[in-house]
Amino acid sequence: MIELREAKKFYRSGGEKVPVLRGVNLQIGQGEYVAIMGKSGSGKSTLLNLLGTLDVLDGGEYELAGQAVHKMGKGKRAALRNKEIGFVFQNFQLIPNLSVYQNVLLPLTYGRKKWVGKKAKVLNMLEEVGLSNKKSQKPSRLSGGEKQRVAIARALINEPSLILADEPTGSLDEGTTESVLQLIDRVHKNGATVVMITHDIEVAKRAERTLLLQNGMLREMANEAAYGI
Repeated sequence: MIELREAKKFYRSGGEKVPVLRGVNLQIGQGEYVAIMGKSGSGKSTLLNLLGTLDVLDGGEYELAGQAVHKMGKGKRAALRNKEIGFVFQNFQLIPNLSVYQNVLLPLTYGRKKWVGKKAKVLNMLEEVGLSNKKSQKPSRLSGGEKQRVAIARALINEPSLILADEPTGSLDEGTTESVLQLIDRVHKNGATVVMITHDIEVAKRAERTLLLQNGMLREMANEAAYGI
């Protein structure tokens, strides 16, 4: 599903190149659930943006679903992203002037795939995440947990094979966190690959394996004491 080979990413600061990823190698199979941890500023979100084709490598290779992303132009990356990937962010990134229904509908509107029965599909998805009674509400009328469930519904509506979640419970209370994680668990059990960035060890334990991003490199986490973050 995902393969990074010697992936490198730099940012410029004061005219100098500052390495963020220093030759990352990563393999994630279809249907895996992987958590990625690391200190603030370690490059976790940079890595997720690269996996999501929102950014490009400065060196190395990236294959997603058997396709060489590192060789693609902007348009092809966007098409692949819309087909294969759903995103869930900590700050939800809902469009404030659209209703819950309209926010979830959005990926079906802009995607190249022609969906039949879009309205029924969106309503069924809202039923699945327990928000049928909120379909006409604007995001400002929702709680944090409800906003995140809308974001998850939007991420799932085009039936992606890969879910990328960046601190999806970072701004939620304990009870709401559990309900959102149960929803992500269900998505995984239905066959999607899940890659989740988190700073919370307890959240990371729900994944099948956990990786630590440190000094621009990824390594497997074997035990809780090894986190060191």
